[in-house]
Amino acid sequence: MSAKIFAQLGGVARTGFAQIRSLQAQAAVYTETGDPQSVIRVVERCLPDKLSDDQVLVRMLAAPVNPSDLNQIEGTYPVRGTFDDVVTGSDTMKAAVGGNEGVGEVMNVGNSVSGLAAGDWVVPRQSGRFGTWCTHTVTSAHSLSLVPASWRAGLDPLDVACLKVNPCTAYRLLRDFGQLDRGDYVIQNGANSGVGRAVIQLARQWGIRTINVVRDRPELDELQQELQALGADIVVTDKQLGSDDTKRLLKSLGAPIRLGFNCVGGRTTLQMTKFISSGGCLVSYGGMSRQPVTMPTSLLLFKNLSARGFWMNRWYVDATNSEILEKQKLKMWSDILELTRSGLFVRQPLAVSRWPDGLDAAEAQPAVRNAVAWGAGLKHAFVFGN
Repeated sequence: MSAKIFAQLGGVARTGFAQIRSLQAQAAVYTETGDPQSVIRVVERCLPDKLSDDQVLVRMLAAPVNPSDLNQIEGTYPVRGTFDDVVTGSDTMKAAVGGNEGVGEVMNVGNSVSGLAAGDWVVPRQSGRFGTWCTHTVTSAHSLSLVPASWRAGLDPLDVACLKVNPCTAYRLLRDFGQLDRGDYVIQNGANSGVGRAVIQLARQWGIRTINVVRDRPELDELQQELQALGADIVVTDKQLGSDDTKRLLKSLGAPIRLGFNCVGGRTTLQMTKFISSGGCLVSYGGMSRQPVTMPTSLLLFKNLSARGFWMNRWYVDATNSEILEKQKLKMWSDILELTRSGLFVRQPLAVSRWPDGLDAAEAQPAVRNAVAWGAGLKHAFVFGN
């Protein structure tokens, strides 16, 4: 039997009012860490039929599956899932709901909640506060950030669901690690990743040129054309990076390579770092190869290079305690969504897994298991409802 929750119909919903209807609530949960395909399962959950004063009932619209989500399920990510009581019919289990990014629509608010109303779109304020791979959730108003109606007007929910991690990481990489003048270059590996594609597009809008390193592959020409269509200036493979032709090309640019962005690590990152101009900075925001980042002493001494790390989640945590960063956050979101609305920024390609209303848990399970598989091809995203 479907689990039931209750919500006010229409208007600014408040608990305790009479007109209600029942809804089906489902979630992709795990009771222990491990291989995502093995430990994740879809359950029908019972949510409270009455909200506490500070709680909000949210109907999820869309939620992506990020590599960090899979690391979290494996137990290898610094932010651990929140294991709470999940009520499924007559049973209660300690489980965490998967997912950290997404967008939902407010359906109901507790009596003391201000600034949120039925129909508003909201995103998680920080990772780990509540899981997003669910049809509905009840959470504290303090764990949500409002997306103003004017910002998301005309946008697909997926555009907003995928806002907080990859595009914002790219935004901060280009803004926070040194002065970039129009015509300057940045060099990055993992250029066809979500962050890499966002760097290319934002850099183009701001007059910054990009050198983009990708893994060698049979369909290289197609990928090069795809990245160039986004605004990439130069695209080379990891195998070409150390070649004489590439060295001659990058030495003849006539403008400095101010920054390097690394999400891979290992030998490719070392080769890329050698092209950064004197006084520049290598910024690491990931380590897909699981190999260390090394920098020769000569680059530190004679080129005065620096190496930094960046984690978007830590930035969001800092923003909760800083009025300045909070304002920067809102401007960042507004800028990216406005570029999206104008057709100047597109999200990375996604494989959409639909999670329609009325689906029972057993029917939803295969799509969820497929979406959380490492090496599943395109990044997956859940779209909820009909």
